[in-house]
Amino acid sequence: MRKLSSHPLYMQVFDQIKSSIRLGVYQKGQILPSEKELMEQTGVSRVTVRQALRMLAEAGIIETQQGKGSRVIMDWKELLNPGEMRDHLEECWKQFELSSSARRMIEPALAKQAAIVATQEDIERLKRVQEHPENIMMEISGYPMEDGEENQSFHRCLWDILKNPLMDQVWEAIVVPSGAMRSLPLIVPAQQQKYREEIRRQHEQIFHAIQAHDSEYAYYHMLMHCDWIYQVYKQYFEEFCC
Repeated sequence: MRKLSSHPLYMQVFDQIKSSIRLGVYQKGQILPSEKELMEQTGVSRVTVRQALRMLAEAGIIETQQGKGSRVIMDWKELLNPGEMRDHLEECWKQFELSSSARRMIEPALAKQAAIVATQEDIERLKRVQEHPENIMMEISGYPMEDGEENQSFHRCLWDILKNPLMDQVWEAIVVPSGAMRSLPLIVPAQQQKYREEIRRQHEQIFHAIQAHDSEYAYYHMLMHCDWIYQVYKQYFEEFCC
């Protein structure tokens, strides 16, 4: 919390919790962290936390019961102003659709070529990235590259196998723009547990094809992966727009 802000601390806590509900961090029916946990998270006093929770309860966003904590009783969609996200959603979907179309044309062929030219060092690096638990979170995210394998997405690592600097420009043009989805409410599919295991399984299929230098299967599994990702995100956007 910013003590020099013109907004009182309890209002900042109120806004932070409300924003977390809008983003899907806390969903309808879930119990909020305890007062002590909220104090630790926000760095404010118990009195300030209680005041923020009382305001949330008065706004009909949460319900506080003695001895049971505070439960979220309002759906995230109810916290969005009418039409508030419409333009942003439409722009994000347009960018994602263009990106997906381009990647569907490029990435299967790229995976096929990677299976042909990958060295043992490339394969070992791709395996480490594919097995790193946090790298699934970067799927479709458009996060910029950082040093360290733990900051690499599986797809970025795959592109690197070609060792073609021109492909870096293609990556920046068709993948990074989809990073706008980071500002969307709720959690994108790649960060949802129910999808992460399937993404991991599909990455494994692509990896094993490249490891075996099986270019046809590398092409096929990447094509299926691109199509699956598109359908999952299409459903995600349709849910927000309904």
